[in-house]
Amino acid sequence: MDKGLEKAKMKTCYFCKGPVEPAHIEYMASRAGHYILVKDLPVELCRQCGEVYLDDTASRQIDEAVSDVAKAEQHLNIPVVHCG
Repeated sequence: MDKGLEKAKMKTCYFCKGPVEPAHIEYMASRAGHYILVKDLPVELCRQCGEVYLDDTASRQIDEAVSDVAKAEQHLNIPVVHCG
């Protein structure tokens, strides 16, 4: 396991009181009508309800990804469906 994820900072979820553990997730962010998929983002995750907790490092990584889309390693085509 990644050294930075060995121990969760939170022990229990604020919402459901379930166990919170370190994890890596895919996080979808958006800015100015553009969507960015941030892969392998280190977070703390409630194993009971799925609530995601971001620390300062994860927030910075998201901000950097969103602010410099030109550095993206891959581009995906995503189907879009409008409801309503």
